[in-house]
Amino acid sequence: MPQNPATPTAAYRQRIAKLQDAMKEFGLQAVVLEPGPAMQYLTGVRWGKSERTFAVVLPAKGEPVWVLPGFEEMRARELIHLGNDDIRIWQEDESPYARIVEGLRDRGAGVPGSRIGIDEAARFFVFDGIRKLAPKLEYLGAREVLHAAGADAAQPAGGRK
Repeated sequence: MPQNPATPTAAYRQRIAKLQDAMKEFGLQAVVLEPGPAMQYLTGVRWGKSERTFAVVLPAKGEPVWVLPGFEEMRARELIHLGNDDIRIWQEDESPYARIVEGLRDRGAGVPGSRIGIDEAARFFVFDGIRKLAPKLEYLGAREVLHAAGADAAQPAGGRK
């Protein structure tokens, strides 16, 4: 899937920095995104949802952590320009949610009581998989923090309110 070549990587860095500032205001340690308008707006990565989890952890401090199926790694590396040093693949016999929780912990957002924003475009089974492996984290909808960062500008007309 083509990316938006008109938006340079620096613009995505600024968008993520704005999100990180908003996370600090809202008291969030990280936001987890699945493919959709927010992921595309913030990172430039446009990816279709499938039964195999593809996600990005955007921490309040530090670089993104990408989690994706092993067989998609080469294609994903062509599309990921921010955080491509931390791409965590999972194989069919492994849990993508374990990789997401590891990413949260490695970015300082996995300690009990950490507040994690979950993109409302994320599917329940993804959230539930994360929650089961890290039950002592506090999970919230990420709508307000994404709005504060301007990521809701990527929503199509007539989308969520």
